[in-house]
Amino acid sequence: MLKNTLPGDIRPAHPEPVEPVGVREKLLEILGLEEVPEKADFVIDSVEEEEGLVGLSGAFQNSLGETVPSVLMMPDRPSSKALPGVVCVPGTSGDAQQMTGVSFNKPSPLIGSPKMQLPGWARELARRGFATMSITAKGTETRRVSEEDWAREAKLLAPYGRTQMGVLVEETLLAGRALAATAGVDADRIGLTGMSLGGNATWYAMACAPWIRAGVPVCGGVGRMYRVIHESQYDRHSAFYFIPHMLRHFDHPEVVAACIAPRPFMMIAPLEDEDMPRSGVDDLIPPVSSAYEMLGKPNNFKVHQPTGNHVYLVEYFELMVNWFERFL
Repeated sequence: MLKNTLPGDIRPAHPEPVEPVGVREKLLEILGLEEVPEKADFVIDSVEEEEGLVGLSGAFQNSLGETVPSVLMMPDRPSSKALPGVVCVPGTSGDAQQMTGVSFNKPSPLIGSPKMQLPGWARELARRGFATMSITAKGTETRRVSEEDWAREAKLLAPYGRTQMGVLVEETLLAGRALAATAGVDADRIGLTGMSLGGNATWYAMACAPWIRAGVPVCGGVGRMYRVIHESQYDRHSAFYFIPHMLRHFDHPEVVAACIAPRPFMMIAPLEDEDMPRSGVDDLIPPVSSAYEMLGKPNNFKVHQPTGNHVYLVEYFELMVNWFERFL
């Protein structure tokens, strides 16, 4: 781990605290999102029917003109009631195909990656009665080509006020729009979930879009950015995580409290997660819990802090399924 040379008492230059009512607008500004997407043109390339599911492989485009490979899955049997939909976003080493593969079992490391993936979890979620849209998201190894290209893009986007996190959020919400427009899916019951990079996509996108019903980030780097900078293995995160100017205005707890509450939101944050120290999660819980209580929905916020590190376990998947069965 690199040594942090910043002083512990460093303060933001030109601090500009934002009142809760203005947090979402400021968040959209610093992410570089001029507007939340209203629709997505999901172009289908192939159709698969297997194991009682129908899978539609295709893609849509983001605002940079990039192709976002996607897989829409849902039960193939007719239903008298529209299905809830869940956007599924992988970790850095995953992709849509890995999440929708046939196998669903214990976590397994992907070649060349220290992160642990859970194969087939989006397909399994579809088996449980949800429509799922899985995306090979911005920042995944499949999309970014190399770490050098990823860093170069962050540098070149910065003068335009654009961020890679903002593009990731945009893609996640575009997937939500495509899912909501699918026949047989209830547009008012769209949820978000993901692991690691996908967990970041989940909570930032939910904060930006009040039409998202519920969210579950798994090892999603949500807690307090200050703690990541000063107390964590911060070099695990690429520049996309450290959104310019964020700490001039607010940190994660203020965003979740102002922009996600009182909607159903569950965090799975293992105590030894290398991407977010326990202290960051502990900082977040009191103010966010207070916000949910003030809004009369204390049971809509839950934080699981199991023993363990940055890994997606089957038990976390089951917690996520139970949450969506309850709130979607």
